[in-house]
Amino acid sequence: MLKYSILIVAFLCAIQINYAQETSFEKNAQIIAKRIDSITNTEKIQLKSKIKKIDKQLEKNKITEEEAKAKKQEFASYHAQKINEGVAKQEQLMQTLIKNKVNGNLEPDLIEDNNRYKLFKSFSDENYIKDSLTGARIEKRFTTQIVAALGANFPSENGYKNHPIGDGEVGFSFKYRLKETSTLWNLKFGMSVLVKEYKPEQDNFIFVKQNGQTLLQDSGLDLKDAKLTSGYFTLPVHLELDFSKPEYDKDTNQTVLRSQRGFRLGIGGYVGFRYFTQQQIRYNDNGKKVTITERDNFNQNNFVYGPSAYIGYRDVSIYARYDAQSLFKNNTNNLNSLALGLRIDLN
Repeated sequence: MLKYSILIVAFLCAIQINYAQETSFEKNAQIIAKRIDSITNTEKIQLKSKIKKIDKQLEKNKITEEEAKAKKQEFASYHAQKINEGVAKQEQLMQTLIKNKVNGNLEPDLIEDNNRYKLFKSFSDENYIKDSLTGARIEKRFTTQIVAALGANFPSENGYKNHPIGDGEVGFSFKYRLKETSTLWNLKFGMSVLVKEYKPEQDNFIFVKQNGQTLLQDSGLDLKDAKLTSGYFTLPVHLELDFSKPEYDKDTNQTVLRSQRGFRLGIGGYVGFRYFTQQQIRYNDNGKKVTITERDNFNQNNFVYGPSAYIGYRDVSIYARYDAQSLFKNNTNNLNSLALGLRIDLN
């Protein structure tokens, strides 16, 4: 029995060692591939930027066609050489990696991965790649942001309060640069949880369902507070203009693209569906605080949609969102709302 146990343990150890070798090899190979992509993309972006400047100088007759051609060839040769040098280093690492793999050497530390022991990566780290040659942080074309917004809710009908903190949103967004060499035009889309609150304008009034409609009615109680809260899952989409200028990195002597470093403007809209609605009322009963929460659909429309926009500087902006869909299905008058407030996009 002991003999079989030893054989089983040895077999499992062999599997584990082989798995570790496979994992280490694949991980290191992926890192090398990413570095090669980073080197190639970085040099191509810089070359395109320089060629664009040369073309502008040519259009303004600051240089001749022969000078422009010579400069382009010079820059093309320079960046091609940098690509070849950088890729050659990575190919040498790959050859060493393959050799160790063939010889059965397990070297998980062959390539340094600074994020190996990080449980979580910040969105900031995810939005950049590092130039293997110069060490410059290059912003990706496709980035991610955390979005948080808080503002006032202005109902379109009489009988409802203008709620100063009646609109809130939390979610994340993806931003894609439409031009590789410019941060001006961007497509921004994502997912958010949207919460809206409505309060009766008159004291002691509550929301009541009556004959298929939702009306405001006197509760007969001395209420401290009454509000109707609805939550939505939404999909916002915006066309964003980002007026950030490229930044010069003194350490690496490179000009790199940076978004959300200047004024931004977004125009678009959103669509979503309601996932909960509740009414909460609070009052005192003989000195005792009473809170009643009622979960119901209150004849609300299940879907919400409308236009939205924002304008701001860096990560902070002022937003506006209009609910084109009426809050209630069967009410005589449509109840729409306008939200205005502050929005933060953590890039």
